[in-house]
Amino acid sequence: MKYFLFLASIVVFTACGPDYLFEEEKAIANTQWMYADTLDYRFSISDTTALYNLSVTFTYADTFPNQNVYIKFYTKFPNGKRLSKPLSFDLFDPEGKPAGKCSGGTCSTNIPIQQNAFFEKAGEYVITLEQFGRKDALSGIKGVGLLVEKTEKKR
Repeated sequence: MKYFLFLASIVVFTACGPDYLFEEEKAIANTQWMYADTLDYRFSISDTTALYNLSVTFTYADTFPNQNVYIKFYTKFPNGKRLSKPLSFDLFDPEGKPAGKCSGGTCSTNIPIQQNAFFEKAGEYVITLEQFGRKDALSGIKGVGLLVEKTEKKR
């Protein structure tokens, strides 16, 4: 009976979480994110009627020297077209408190990029993230991830 309850609780808790179509975190070597270290995330879209939530996750040192991170966000579409957009992500609030959760000198936060996004065409998409801070070496970033969550909403 205990075994059955344990398995039932696992099924219930895993079924209640977000429905991620894509989830990947890339480690940053030596916690030094260089200009040349572009991060590519490849995923395929088959349901063009669904709406999706996109977010970026950052794993970083609680001693990160800046309040925010500047990123060039590139999207490559299945037809080969590529768009870019500069984005800024706050890792600390104005009082210096880290965003997200921290433990043992490492913090992690999930920052939404776009809610209820849709994809016009089915096929492979490539999201490329590139840091463009004031210095070539952005110290203290341990990992950067991309999440694409499929919602139950349709367009």
